[in-house]
Amino acid sequence: MHKPSANFQLSFSTAGKIFMLAFLVGLLAGCQVAPAPVSTWRPTNTSGQLSSSTPPTLYAQLDSSVFTPTAPLFTATSFPPLADLPLSEISYVIPLTLQAVSEDSAVFLFELDRPAAGSLLLRSADQAEEFVQAFPISSSTPYQFFTVAPLEADREYEAILALQADDGAFKQPAFLGGAWGSVRFRTQQATEPLRVGVIGDSGFGESVTAKLVEQMAGEKLDFVIHTGDVVYNAGENASPAEAFALKYFRPFAPLLHQLPIYAVPGNHEYAQDARIDGVPYYYHVFPPLLDSVQVDPSPSERRQYYAIVYQNIQFIFLDSQVFFGEEGRKEQDLWLTQRLQDDQFAYSIVITHIPLFTSSVIHPKDSQPVRQAWHDKFAGAGVPLVLSGHSHNYERLVVDGVTYVVTGGGSSQLYPALNIDPNSQAFSWSSHFVLLELFEDQIKILAIDKNGKILDQAKVPLP
Repeated sequence: MHKPSANFQLSFSTAGKIFMLAFLVGLLAGCQVAPAPVSTWRPTNTSGQLSSSTPPTLYAQLDSSVFTPTAPLFTATSFPPLADLPLSEISYVIPLTLQAVSEDSAVFLFELDRPAAGSLLLRSADQAEEFVQAFPISSSTPYQFFTVAPLEADREYEAILALQADDGAFKQPAFLGGAWGSVRFRTQQATEPLRVGVIGDSGFGESVTAKLVEQMAGEKLDFVIHTGDVVYNAGENASPAEAFALKYFRPFAPLLHQLPIYAVPGNHEYAQDARIDGVPYYYHVFPPLLDSVQVDPSPSERRQYYAIVYQNIQFIFLDSQVFFGEEGRKEQDLWLTQRLQDDQFAYSIVITHIPLFTSSVIHPKDSQPVRQAWHDKFAGAGVPLVLSGHSHNYERLVVDGVTYVVTGGGSSQLYPALNIDPNSQAFSWSSHFVLLELFEDQIKILAIDKNGKILDQAKVPLP
């Protein structure tokens, strides 16, 4: 596993404890917090250190040594709306995004165009007493990946990266010349159903993709799965970083501002023009997840294949490019066998870019090695649902009790059918996304096109 180079450990607490501690700090230190204009807001109370009885921590991959800074306290009366912070002259390369969310933690990533001092500002968004907690970032590295914990389950939070200027004022980094704003997210909840959006092969930066994303953002999803080919034709852009900014971060912004997107690498992620120093830029945007949100430690130094758990449902993300020359096939197969044999979960859903079955006129032969290697494993382990992309269309097939959903219609570049597979239950040549509702006893599948039309609906019964 790729280990973080240093840990920040900061004091934190629940809202009730914060209120009491803030009151005591004010009495003891005699600190008065006065409102300030948005354009010149500065922290005015930095003397409060919260109790460490249940300390949340911010674990960051940084170049600096381990230290424990004081956690500043700010009340809502002195702090402007987080999303309204003025713009800094420093810009995002990768905007602040959620990489993962659990019941009690959130994993963030960002990259700036240069190192800067500042803090991740975090507040509970659904409480009357809205206190803002500041977690200082490293001023020595522009790329930072960290976990904030513990948080409370099924609670909405708001976070923003605030950079501190020489005069002490906080400003937010710019992204593509404008404000990225704050990220509002909810920690995992235990109530059914789990609502998951699925989209794939979206990476052209088209308006139809933005339209599908807007629809998905209104569905009150818990998270989104991307079935690969996040970005196409990176060579059209000045760099892979620019390609991801224009073709992923910008069209997916409505979703990235509220939830994590879990992806698998597609064949275009491995293209030569999508690499920096020989490494796919994809792995820079989707770094290895940390242990707090993983089923087990990351099996490799890259997020090539991994598993996450929501509501006792295991989601297994696989790299199908190992059948086409990429390294890691033997290691992934061993890991997959172990994951499928783990019976602690209600059931497992598998995600892979290349489909095991497809009726598509394009890439029909790509499925053969993937099918030969994995179908019997999935059927033998009782996997109820496998999600994939690669074929730019929608299709639902049922083979040996396994439901295969191909959802590669995240753009306008679509593939018709060649010959409909005898196992196919539905096929549509349309731009679309898929909505899953996951229950203990069934999975509901809804395919929705760019105009909101239902293309297909089905139920997968579970034992």
